[in-house]
Amino acid sequence: MLAGLWWAGCAVPLVFIDTQVHRLPDILTLPAVAGVFALLTVGAATDASWDHLFDAVICAAVAAAAFLVLGLIMGSRSMGLGDIKLLISVTALLGWWGWSSALAGVYLGLLSAGLVGVVLLIGRRIRLGAHIAVGPFFIAGAVVMLALLAWAPPG
Repeated sequence: MLAGLWWAGCAVPLVFIDTQVHRLPDILTLPAVAGVFALLTVGAATDASWDHLFDAVICAAVAAAAFLVLGLIMGSRSMGLGDIKLLISVTALLGWWGWSSALAGVYLGLLSAGLVGVVLLIGRRIRLGAHIAVGPFFIAGAVVMLALLAWAPPG
């Protein structure tokens, strides 16, 4: 729970910053990553739940690698490094509850960003090829998953 609170404290300003200037600054994304991993490690040590920490680390590593490769392939048309750093903290936090939670959070973020993009295109608010801030959608997907996990924990 402390890791989630720490992450939320970093995520709230990130939503506003990314929406306004399409940037996710290191001054917030890096402490989010470090704090989540530190607090998850403390949680694993106090609960002897090292398997959850292992899942969180692997989820974050796989997500970071996958989106970094995607970013290299897609170039400037894709997400930036700030988005990838944000995803590390998101997938680590959600990965504590397993792969399905981490994947669902990322999927919700991507799906909602895509749907908003389509609506903006149809409404002619943006043109094809325009950039939209993806960070707020990843944060929203993570918040929805955290709420679902708090309401009905898996297993």
